[in-house]
Amino acid sequence: MPLKFDQRLKQGFVDYQPHTFSSDGLQAAVLVPLILHPEPSVLLTVRAAHLNSHPGEVSFPGGMVEAIDRSLAHTALRETFEEIGLEPARFEVIGALSTTLSKNGVLVHPFVGLAESADGAQPSPDEIAEIFTVPWSFFASQAPEMQVTHRHGIEIQIPHFHYQGKHIWGLTAMILLELINLLEGSQWPTPDFASANVPVIG
Repeated sequence: MPLKFDQRLKQGFVDYQPHTFSSDGLQAAVLVPLILHPEPSVLLTVRAAHLNSHPGEVSFPGGMVEAIDRSLAHTALRETFEEIGLEPARFEVIGALSTTLSKNGVLVHPFVGLAESADGAQPSPDEIAEIFTVPWSFFASQAPEMQVTHRHGIEIQIPHFHYQGKHIWGLTAMILLELINLLEGSQWPTPDFASANVPVIG
């Protein structure tokens, strides 16, 4: 009998070794919220149009590390609660994905969180314009459009997904692609930011 989605997810992270690195610059953490019911899905947000950073773009909930945070995973869960109203206790943190580097040079630490449902999720109007979910079956079966660019001294292939009028691309799509490879056994190219030139910021 095939494993259920949550079983496959947990099994995939048992021996997984993401590419991680550190920097003295600015740090952020995001949550990749996976929702089990009514079907396995990825929860995503659309950033508010008035924001200075990435307005109107699809993203994961998350933000900058603050002094009150006990860990990077705590940052991701705290920001998720602030942005979409789902309490940290709703999520089981399954594991970490590779450290990524934003185009502005911020180190982003992604964590995968599993919740039974997204009931009660509400976008904070200060930061989020919309919340939506995409069935995991879409990402498992849909080939991304890959576009090559150069950033921070390395070549990067940026994936693009289009789902019901939503454009999922950039760092969000790169993080997703690593998870797709892990769960589906695919080999889409993902950048190893550990070899990038990290800007000195912060």
